[in-house]
Amino acid sequence: MKKLFNTLLLLTVILGGLHLTNPDQEAFSDFLAVYVQQELADEAGEETELGKKLRKGLGQLAGVAAEALAERTELYVASVYSLDIAGESHVFVGVAGQFIPVRNT
Repeated sequence: MKKLFNTLLLLTVILGGLHLTNPDQEAFSDFLAVYVQQELADEAGEETELGKKLRKGLGQLAGVAAEALAERTELYVASVYSLDIAGESHVFVGVAGQFIPVRNT
């Protein structure tokens, strides 16, 4: 019986921690701004200063647009963010203060 109690207590603490660190819409916007900048940098190779500034600006625009375009599904211990851009569907899972890209179609 004590083992069951300890297991339930541990599970409650873990789930409570995940719930408290479940990232919100603002955190997703911040993440998306950085994510877009990194994705553009991977494709750019060597770039000029103007290119770097343009990439940063596009990342910031993506972060702002995320608040209006992203659909958030609240799962209490995690959140799923769906975003459709130019016919492509992007899905990210936010859990424990982190975001994980799940699907790009």
